[in-house]
Amino acid sequence: MSRRILSILAGWVLLASICFAEKVTIYRDTWGVPHIYAQTEEGAAYGLGWAQAEDRLEQLLKNYRLAAGTMAEVFGEQWIEHDWLQRFVGHEEVSRRRYRELPAKIRAVIEAYQQGVKDYMKAHPEQVPAWAPKIEPWQVVALGRYIIFNWPMGRALAELQRRNEVNLPFSSNQWAVRPERTVEGCAILLIDPHIPWDNEFRFYEFRAHGGELHISGFGPLGAPLLGLGHNRYLGWAATTGGPDTTDIYVEEVNPNNPLQYRYEGKWRNMTVRKVRINVAGKPPVEREVHYTHHGPIFLREGNRAYAVASPYMNEVGFVVQLYRMATARNLKEFQQAMAMNHFMEQNVMYADVEGNIFYVRTGRVPVRPKGYDFSKPVPGNTRATEWLGIHPMKDLVQLLNPSRGYMQNCNIGPDNMLVNSPLTADKYPEYIYGTHPNENNSRGRRAVELLEKTPRMTLAQAIAIALDTHADMAEQWKDALAWAIEHTSDRQLVASLQPAITLLQQWDGFMNADSAGATLFRFWREAIKRFTPPIDPEAVRARKPLTAEQGDALLKALAQAVEEIRSRYGRLEVPWGEIHRVRRGGKSWPISGGETGGGQCLRAVGSRMEQDGVFYGYTGQNWTQVVLFRKGAVESYSANPYGQSDRPDSPHYTDQAEKLFSKNLLKPTWFEREWLEGHIESTTVLEWK
Repeated sequence: MSRRILSILAGWVLLASICFAEKVTIYRDTWGVPHIYAQTEEGAAYGLGWAQAEDRLEQLLKNYRLAAGTMAEVFGEQWIEHDWLQRFVGHEEVSRRRYRELPAKIRAVIEAYQQGVKDYMKAHPEQVPAWAPKIEPWQVVALGRYIIFNWPMGRALAELQRRNEVNLPFSSNQWAVRPERTVEGCAILLIDPHIPWDNEFRFYEFRAHGGELHISGFGPLGAPLLGLGHNRYLGWAATTGGPDTTDIYVEEVNPNNPLQYRYEGKWRNMTVRKVRINVAGKPPVEREVHYTHHGPIFLREGNRAYAVASPYMNEVGFVVQLYRMATARNLKEFQQAMAMNHFMEQNVMYADVEGNIFYVRTGRVPVRPKGYDFSKPVPGNTRATEWLGIHPMKDLVQLLNPSRGYMQNCNIGPDNMLVNSPLTADKYPEYIYGTHPNENNSRGRRAVELLEKTPRMTLAQAIAIALDTHADMAEQWKDALAWAIEHTSDRQLVASLQPAITLLQQWDGFMNADSAGATLFRFWREAIKRFTPPIDPEAVRARKPLTAEQGDALLKALAQAVEEIRSRYGRLEVPWGEIHRVRRGGKSWPISGGETGGGQCLRAVGSRMEQDGVFYGYTGQNWTQVVLFRKGAVESYSANPYGQSDRPDSPHYTDQAEKLFSKNLLKPTWFEREWLEGHIESTTVLEWK
């Protein structure tokens, strides 16, 4: 071959390499949030992998170990039972086996994302922990399964009356408003999950633009997925609550052979899968998972075995559904994505630029035969209890564009989503409805109250409702106290309590950081619950007459609260934010909202009191977003409790804690490129091939 031909070929190779190299740009805004711009979905995923590794590499790698059940081999024996549960449900085994079945596009996006992670690790080897697992594409699928399995496994363990094994503090808020109820003239959506602030449930905030992807929101760390958020056309929120998706079958075990079970009068052999859990500094733990055709055996009692039957057990479609949701351009395409039914049991709420709002109580729901109570373990020895398929989405509880113009679901029943909700329990099978009639809570009541009395919502009002700190029943409890003061015969007690009474009477009912009345209310409500017979909060809500004994109990509870506050803090008037705080890196800041001693504010913060007498937040509003769906200009606002980065030397380690979360504020997300101008802190240009 001549040198000329070789030269031409070399030129072609060089030209091809240039043509197929894709520039990926990561702009960091002034809060450190990455805005990724690329030509393709794969390029955007590559940039996201790099950005996540740059901000939170250790947690990303730990998430892969958490999902695969390989924590004990590097972090010790305290992780054995955690690892066993992940091996039991088979996240790694199923994800490895079925990964190649995913659509080629999904695999390409996953692999590009992980290449971004690996390239960052290669460029910064000093940041890679010694325990880092080998990165493989199936891990993204396993991570998705790990996240969603808290719900079906929680249901299964509840049926076994072993709820505490997976008792994570999951709750959330969501609401959607149609354009006719907004000054902005567009639909508005609140996305507000209340989940733990650390580890795998502290999702990652990003904007990504490439190919068909134009998305903003939060997704699991270790995956190129948008968990909750929006694109240029639509968005969605999710809260815990939904249909019953998982069952327990009681298997009759052969007394002469523990690996056989009876079915239709004959003994069947169980399938056995061996599991080896390596443990740092200890011998490995070897166990077996035993399967009937219903599912894996979770518990044995004599000649009974309890099998977990979950329609999620062998599935890997969650990542596909999330991709289709993120790339949907209208209600029909979003509903088609939701119809895949791979989402865990959740209340999913939607809004779009056309002004639609939509709700579905989603989940992968088995069709159960009649005649059995599937909320409890059912016999597994007969085909009479076998599932008859999976319910299509049309069977599930759902609502499109309610005439009231709004709806909310803050972990409440569908019949309390709005005034005169049409979604009543009598219209659905109990296991599809998934809750008892009239289920409600403090957040649901407050959300309906505020949405009802805001007929023309502004952006400022939307954010104020999302961050509302009013204490449930504050006015009713103050009225009850006034009644007790008027009717008690113990005037000496009233006189001694006068400073506390005045403090409560002057309190505005909001759990704000600068309010000493809020602190007293919290301690008073906790003290009230210790009296017997208890005072029924619903009677107080309805302002029903109290007995003299109940009135005296309210005053005595107030005296106990005063004594406890003075004993702990040395004075009566203690601002709520002094003892209710967000903490990270040895620093803390005051926060409003939270628990009230009898429910949560809409601005929900779960906290624990420590020895210093301070309630430190650890769960609650985690990645709050308010989204306005203007055509061609979808606008959103967000915040998280800490900051974008896990690196203590980063200015974004605690900036949102100090400047947003503590001050009850949200930041603009600058979703479109032109909106980002003037807010760029840094620019990184990568090359993806």
